[in-house]
Amino acid sequence: MTESGYETFSPGEPAGLEAIGLAVGGRLGLDRLKDLQERRDVAIILYFDEDLARNSTLDSDYADFRIVPVQARPFMPLAVFLRVMTKHDPEFPDRMRREPPTVEVLETGTIDRYSGCVACTRPYVKALLL
Repeated sequence: MTESGYETFSPGEPAGLEAIGLAVGGRLGLDRLKDLQERRDVAIILYFDEDLARNSTLDSDYADFRIVPVQARPFMPLAVFLRVMTKHDPEFPDRMRREPPTVEVLETGTIDRYSGCVACTRPYVKALLL
């Protein structure tokens, strides 16, 4: 995301996210978040540093960390996180099903992506791993 420079994050409340449990301030299990991402085509950006997560914007974080490999950032797309965790710990998916870590929804909005003169939007959730 935003690696191309043609994407921006627009905080707000995309239609339908609150109804499926993705409201700002809400807490849910990481397994539920993964399921919602897969079923509803929602981009999930997972943060690990609370101060950064609560006091920065996605646009500025992607700009500030653009030279840092995705796996080394204090935030990353949920799919990357799950892939990295499973690679380092093959038991992680099973543990996540039994005792899912909790996340807090910090922000929702849309990712506005431009391809030439065509604008595409996709809902996103900025979440903090607790």
